[in-house]
Amino acid sequence: MTEDLHAAAQLLDQVHELVALGRAEGFHQPLHPSEVVGQNGRDEVGPSRRQVDPVRATVLAFVPPGDVARLDELRALRQERFDLLDAMTTLPPDMMFFTQITMEAAEDPQFLTAMSRAGIKFALVGVESVSPQGLRAIRKDFNDAGDALVERLRIFPQHGVHLLGSFIFGLPTDTAEVFAATSDVVDRSALAVAQFLRLTPFPGTVDFAAWEKRVRADPGADQRMTRYWLIPYADRPKVQMAHPVLSAGDILSHTLAAWRRFYKLPAIWRRSRIMSSWQGRLMFVLGSKLFAQMYFQTGIASDSARASRASWWSGRLALVARRLMEWHAALSPGT
Repeated sequence: MTEDLHAAAQLLDQVHELVALGRAEGFHQPLHPSEVVGQNGRDEVGPSRRQVDPVRATVLAFVPPGDVARLDELRALRQERFDLLDAMTTLPPDMMFFTQITMEAAEDPQFLTAMSRAGIKFALVGVESVSPQGLRAIRKDFNDAGDALVERLRIFPQHGVHLLGSFIFGLPTDTAEVFAATSDVVDRSALAVAQFLRLTPFPGTVDFAAWEKRVRADPGADQRMTRYWLIPYADRPKVQMAHPVLSAGDILSHTLAAWRRFYKLPAIWRRSRIMSSWQGRLMFVLGSKLFAQMYFQTGIASDSARASRASWWSGRLALVARRLMEWHAALSPGT
């Protein structure tokens, strides 16, 4: 069993190796947008590749013209992934895996089906923004937006891989309309779980470097904020990047509203249909509520007292969820 788990872990570590390898060697080309990012980092107009076979396009995107050896190498790597996924089908049927994936995977239904058969039932996908302007602002304009985004997200559960969609509010291009547009996409995309985050500068990113420079140039700013992680949690103010149109209060209120709307009990119960038994649906409801309690109430809480209360409730929900899982396992031995 330990060896099987180790092999599975190696698979999950290697899933994106092909893409990372290609990008590191300068052959990164998104597979489907009408605008692609060139090696110089600027947008370059190019033909849409939607009609190209996705597997062939994925391989050719990372192969210099005429490099037959490289093409054979990438084909072998792809087959290796399928071999590992096939080996994972021998693991106990009650073992489930989670991973992170990019939306380009929707172009390869064969691979999604193999993931599901291998027990990889849930995946995090960084949607980030539902608007073309927002995607361009974070250099992810190779992703789809609007109706095309909804279409793409619905492909994953059709092949047995359910999604946790991640969205960011407060991008420089966001307007008041983006919040309603995001809710509309979420409602139509068959997401199992979702998270709504405010744009936050993290060390090591381009956004953090620009934000740090602005803070240091402002004599009235709290200079400690450029190293906010060193401030004791109870005294740490919320980090908020200035927005050209929306106030910090607007972004926060809309973020909270998105969490509350998505995690209303009737909505969670409808989404729980992805589970095959009523016990499974009950665990899905509790798991969703626990996720919201931990990341919404605790992570976005405005003060330490509220965060402490949220943490207490998270602990209680986790205990109930654990007892329910133990009870379900006792009712279904050997599955």
